[in-house]
Amino acid sequence: MEHQKKMSWQLPLVTLVGVLLSSTLNNAPAQTVPQIAEKALASTVSLEMQDRNGMLLGRGSGFFVRHNLIVTNYHVIEGAAQGTAKLVGKDTKYTVEGITATDKTNDLALLKVLAGYGIKLLPLGDSDTVQVGETVYVAGNPLGLEGTVSDGIISSRRNRDATEQLQMTAPISPGSSGGPVLNNKGKVIGVSVAVYGGLEAQNLNFAIPSNYLKTLLARSGTVKPFSQESQSISAETYFNRGYEKGKLGDHKGAIADYTQAIRLQPDARAYFNRGYEKGKLGDHKGAIADYTQAIRLQSDSAYAYLNRGNAKRKLGQHFASIFDYDTAIRLQPDYALAYNNRGVAKRNLGQHFAAISDFDTAIRLQPDYVHAYLNRGVARENLGQHFAAISDYDTAIRLQPDYALAYLSRGDAKADLGQHFAAISDYDTAIRLQPDYAPTYNNRGGAKDNLGQHFAAISDYDTAIRLQPDYALAYYNRGGAKADLGEYAAAISDYDTAIRLQPDYADAYVNRGIAKEELGQHFAAISDYDTAIRLQPDYADAYAGRGVAKVKLGEYAAAISDYDTAIRLQPDYALAYYNRGVVKGLLEHFWEAKQDLRTAYKLAEQAGDESLKARIKKTLQIVDR
Repeated sequence: MEHQKKMSWQLPLVTLVGVLLSSTLNNAPAQTVPQIAEKALASTVSLEMQDRNGMLLGRGSGFFVRHNLIVTNYHVIEGAAQGTAKLVGKDTKYTVEGITATDKTNDLALLKVLAGYGIKLLPLGDSDTVQVGETVYVAGNPLGLEGTVSDGIISSRRNRDATEQLQMTAPISPGSSGGPVLNNKGKVIGVSVAVYGGLEAQNLNFAIPSNYLKTLLARSGTVKPFSQESQSISAETYFNRGYEKGKLGDHKGAIADYTQAIRLQPDARAYFNRGYEKGKLGDHKGAIADYTQAIRLQSDSAYAYLNRGNAKRKLGQHFASIFDYDTAIRLQPDYALAYNNRGVAKRNLGQHFAAISDFDTAIRLQPDYVHAYLNRGVARENLGQHFAAISDYDTAIRLQPDYALAYLSRGDAKADLGQHFAAISDYDTAIRLQPDYAPTYNNRGGAKDNLGQHFAAISDYDTAIRLQPDYALAYYNRGGAKADLGEYAAAISDYDTAIRLQPDYADAYVNRGIAKEELGQHFAAISDYDTAIRLQPDYADAYAGRGVAKVKLGEYAAAISDYDTAIRLQPDYALAYYNRGVVKGLLEHFWEAKQDLRTAYKLAEQAGDESLKARIKKTLQIVDR
């Protein structure tokens, strides 16, 4: 007869103690947020996983569940050959010896490390009791920022791929995957994992229930080398790893992972994200090719059309970008960003009224859309609507008080209105908010130049050039300030640099020509004016400048011909009329000279140019004799 063991109602002492402890823990009072954070971070680690050659594959988080066991996401260690773990706030790194158990379905892995017994462990809670709306706390290392705690609530319990996960509002950024998710009693109710979004780029934050972790702990056994557990990497892991690398600024590494994901499983998400990373590296043509593939695979993605439009716009293909923005808007009529970006493309084409209409729509759809106010302000400024532009910049600053570009743009509008002191004040604020932005120093230098503060202006141009050594406009402006101080040779040197950096810079040729004239280099000046005219055939100032140089060489008829052209191109050009009148006087064509001088006087009066009016009066007195 087979022996049958009799059942006993007496629990073993170990089991009884466990029940009593469990009962005590379940009734534990809520802890303060600082207490929870302190305990969570004392157990949380930062993981770095490498391949066989020691190259970094990715980063993640984990936490100690036993003195020598760390739990993390499986995707964090997938494909790795080695790795290290570092406690938050500590210098010691633990070598990961291997894997004791994995649960690929639930994205969990247990890692064995050689650690001391002083490690603080986090108690595991019962994830089955977690309620929607319950507050939770997530510890991890987002974007490489070691030791961060964020909070949120459980927003849903969801079944994903035949397993349950807890959806939550607490953010999980790259680097935080695998960290502990705790309730208000400081107990782990889940392991964090982000599900990285597709084309709409919306990441969903989940916690893998702690009861799955308890099951995995029961299966923890002999340590196995990485190679036995992860000989190959799935497309999804490559995708997730690429996403994390991109967020950490490793754009080349992200592209390599997305390429592997596409090789294993071509899908729209991977093409889209690879295109985005290429754009970050300035490869806009490559980005367009990837966005096109994403659109071919998912033709109703407004986001893919938007980003392809952005890439085309950065290549100067504004009409083509508008076509993509049109499609994005047709697919998603309330897409404020698409209206804003289409407005920018139209503004770049000089279609300022149409651009403003798009910015209006973006603002109607999203009344707190800071960038749309800024962009509308720029379009209005291009139309000469400076007060309206300032109003838009005011709104942008009210919505985002630390928006350096809004202060810079408002300063530009005030400078255009001649309010140079007020402009400088805005530039000062922009520089305080963003000290390394070269254009702000350049524009502040321009305002100081207009106030006659040439030395102070040169100092600002110097800073702009130090921050951006290939900044042609800053060299050009510094040359102008030096010319105003009579330092013509130094000015020419700056114009030379501006032209070397931007060989089609017509203004630089004209101003270099003026500086050469001041040094008596009239033939060299004419050569510069010739180049400016070749680059910009309707450049009235270049013809007028060449006329002055020809007068100094005694070529009066040729000079009059140049003044004729300047006046035809710019009929209100008072100085060209004046100079032509002077030359006609030298040729003793007094009646014609008086006609030009009187026209010049009328135009100077309309422009409020008192200095030119005084010169014309003196010249008329001479001609009348």
